Amino acid sequence: MLKSNFLSIEKTDGPIRLKTAGDLLLVQWDIDVLNRVNFLEEDLFLRLRAEDGKFYHEKRVSHLLSAECILPDTASLIHVELFSKKKIGLKMRSSFYYTPGVTLISENERRHHLFWKDIDWKGLKDEVKVEAGLDWERDIDVCLHIKRWPDEVARFPLEEYVSPGITDNFLILGSLKEVALEVWTKGKKGRERFLKEIVAIGFDPGPRESRICSTSFRYPGIFSSIRLKREVWEGDTVQLRAFWRIKDSDWTRINDEILDPKGLSWDDVYLSIRLFQVSNGNSIELMPEEEREIIPGTSDWLFTGLKRGNTYKATLVLRQRGIRGELWSLLESNPVSVPFEENRITLMPIDESRIFAYWHIDQDSLPELLAPLQEKCGKVKTYIKIYHEFAGELHHHPDKDVEVHLGLHDNWYLNVDPDKVYRAEIVAVSNYGEVVSLSPISNPVQTMRKDTGTLPIEFKEVQLKIDHPTLRPLDSKMDIPRYSKGLLILHLHAHLPYLRRRVSYGTSGVWHPLGFPEEWYHEAVRETYVPLLLIMERLRKEGVDFRLSIDISPTLSNMMRCSMLQDEFLRYMDAHISLARLEIERTRRQAPQFHDTAWMHLERFIDVRNCFLRYNCDLTRAFKEFQDQGYLEISTCAATHGFLPFYTMTPEGLRHQIQVAVKDYENTFERKPNGIWLPECAYTPGIEQVLEEVGLHYFFSESHAVLIGDSPSAFGTHAPVFLKGSNVACFARDPETGKQVWSGDEGYPGDPDYLEFHIKGGPLKYNRITSRSSDHKEPYVRARAIERAAQHAQHFMEARNFKFNYIQNWFWKKPLVVAMYDAELFGHHWYEGPEFLYFLLKKLYYDQNETELITPSAYLNRYPRNQDMHITPSSWGDKGTFDKWMYGSVSWMYRHAHEALREFEAMVQDLKSRSEEPYETVSIRKRIVKQAAREALQAMNSDIAFVISNGHFVENMKELFFNSLERFWKLHSMYWNFTEERDLEAKLLRMELENPIFAEALSENFEF
Repeated sequence: MLKSNFLSIEKTDGPIRLKTAGDLLLVQWDIDVLNRVNFLEEDLFLRLRAEDGKFYHEKRVSHLLSAECILPDTASLIHVELFSKKKIGLKMRSSFYYTPGVTLISENERRHHLFWKDIDWKGLKDEVKVEAGLDWERDIDVCLHIKRWPDEVARFPLEEYVSPGITDNFLILGSLKEVALEVWTKGKKGRERFLKEIVAIGFDPGPRESRICSTSFRYPGIFSSIRLKREVWEGDTVQLRAFWRIKDSDWTRINDEILDPKGLSWDDVYLSIRLFQVSNGNSIELMPEEEREIIPGTSDWLFTGLKRGNTYKATLVLRQRGIRGELWSLLESNPVSVPFEENRITLMPIDESRIFAYWHIDQDSLPELLAPLQEKCGKVKTYIKIYHEFAGELHHHPDKDVEVHLGLHDNWYLNVDPDKVYRAEIVAVSNYGEVVSLSPISNPVQTMRKDTGTLPIEFKEVQLKIDHPTLRPLDSKMDIPRYSKGLLILHLHAHLPYLRRRVSYGTSGVWHPLGFPEEWYHEAVRETYVPLLLIMERLRKEGVDFRLSIDISPTLSNMMRCSMLQDEFLRYMDAHISLARLEIERTRRQAPQFHDTAWMHLERFIDVRNCFLRYNCDLTRAFKEFQDQGYLEISTCAATHGFLPFYTMTPEGLRHQIQVAVKDYENTFERKPNGIWLPECAYTPGIEQVLEEVGLHYFFSESHAVLIGDSPSAFGTHAPVFLKGSNVACFARDPETGKQVWSGDEGYPGDPDYLEFHIKGGPLKYNRITSRSSDHKEPYVRARAIERAAQHAQHFMEARNFKFNYIQNWFWKKPLVVAMYDAELFGHHWYEGPEFLYFLLKKLYYDQNETELITPSAYLNRYPRNQDMHITPSSWGDKGTFDKWMYGSVSWMYRHAHEALREFEAMVQDLKSRSEEPYETVSIRKRIVKQAAREALQAMNSDIAFVISNGHFVENMKELFFNSLERFWKLHSMYWNFTEERDLEAKLLRMELENPIFAEALSENFEF
């Protein structure tokens, strides 16, 4: 059998630390390395070089502390070096009596854009005619003379002459040494004559390199291998896929050791795949021999229709044509275990009148279950039997039962009544009315209310022990705390799904941002998170006091701290800065009406990059700083933004979403969170109990959650309520402020003078909205847009003051308005949004004393007495229901996530029973369980269903979901086949390096 190893290496040498897992290399270095680089004059570079010269990798790593790269297939001694390189200087020369205008924009060391202007072409033509006696049109050619440095990677010619044509710009590829715009005579090749140099630019490399530190390691290369994985599809089916890779050297070995000695050629043999079911050390082959032959060039094989409750292995063998039996066994895969699933039906809430049900009924055992009934009467029907649960008893509702064909359907949308708790089971019914249960009774599900309840209004006082920097007095010019008539919570929900991927910048042409999922994080940092920090810095510098509320989801905070994404964001901003510089030149020549806006984009990009570097590339430090100083209250969010009402039937999965979020917050912001943003504001009864377990005091909801509770809301949405049976408070969204700021049609962002979000005038945005009903767009005028932002801030403030004056005497305490928005509205969707907030906060500080900014913790500390009630299940999605996340295009996802969570819990319970095993074994098992937790949690991400429901990036989102589950099942098999899995630690390390989210939080949350 061929050697099939997957190896890992860990090494520390001075300030450099290395980790490899297969062909993935992680290089880390101490901060002292950065201190030895003068970033004003130098850049830091990482170089990897194979001793045999067959591999070379170099990348700029300025301001970073780590980098990743993929190593080659072949074994070699790899040299690793960190060095500083002096930034390239430019020298220009020209024989003209005044200097032509030349602009050179370098995207990177091998990609340069050259522009020229202000050349006296008339004088040059006259000079050629008088001095050389030549006709310009007939005898003269203008060309670019390009000289390059030697470059083993790109291998462009060292010297080249190209004609730029009639343009005044040119893209030059390669490591540029010098470029000159020259005048030559026309003629046959080799007979042209140089006449004059118009202008030349030379690169001054200076001292090229200065080594800081280095090390080396022996890399074993990549071996031939076959791996078997469980592949997840939309349906309730089981399938496996085998992947293999055989090195060229191993094919040569097979030929030399097997075929040649037997006098065989490749035409005499074929490659075959075998699948085995493994049980108690015995292997049963599942495929007939005629189905085994692999088509040459194929590298994978799909096995379908497999049974649950088994462990499988695949092998690749070489066979001789016409002769039974294998010639040589080449590779054997890892074992894959597919757990048995009990018959069950699961209910999931949608709205006030619908429930989604899915079920698993084992088709192999179904005939046996139905046999007793069929023997008596012959004909049997199967139903979903619906129960209403009340006062601890189940009441059957025959009118709501649904007949289903278990061979054709595995899910159904059920019609039910509002504000009731339902359960269900799958049953078989004979013609004589005999009933056999095919599944246990399902989980309970509560439907939403349609109307406000009539229970009496009750209040309770809860003295919460809340500590937070925003409890400080709020400063203002007009003594707001003394004279205010109402309170305002401005809350921003900052969240993005965890996507740890690199952006593809292509290899030619000018790169343009395209909005693909791998760009989402960088886009939001550039357009929203950093601009928000910039306006907060500006307000603080100007002495303007303010208090804001924000939640930063754990996925987002982990991306902010991810070294790979920090590296990617700097590349992303460098690409944008280069793009904006190119746009300044393009608009100057081709679209002067957009020229000022191109400058605006460039200035913003530079400001964003500088701010990012100011906080050492970790924006959580910036937000922590503002929280510690009392300007922000930061709350948390569920770990991976799971839609929590869909996971009450897997309570430990729901609990992990909250517990991991709290632990991750503590590790990031060095204090406990007081509140949480429930993803999509989605609430169903019972969630508050989990929040209270981990010490969370409040969450946010949509307006109707409180307005149609079990009793009338005494304050409407103008005060939080406590949830009966807990001390957890709910802050409901104010609908009026939502419309004013959120709506593109009715609200501020739709103003004609604001920057158009959808339509571009080029690779950047240049148009103002102009009209919502027309495609005609006029050029954006920044000054006019800023003026409108100030006017809208004034209107927002006056509207709050007017309302507080109007309702202040309705209540016995100051009324509250909770204005809740996606953070990405400010800057991304609404470009002037950060400026709106700047003007609003400044006006609230200087120009009034009726509206007082407050945070949730400060409110609960000031007003411990609030209404006690049951609120209705709700979300802030379309129609305020769960419908958006339960469309037919995504409802299939939840059975797979639930199955993974149940199996994860089984792994946790098994691990707790293994305390007597050797420490090394238990330690690796713990790592497997923690990595499995990452994958299971990420499969719960509600953004995947939301984006698919909108019809956007459907395949990308499905890929995210499937990949998380397939990695989970790989870890599941590694855990249950612990002693049989080859190279387990190296494979586990590879998965940990590729998906390191919640590293500290999981270590603390899963200590057994």
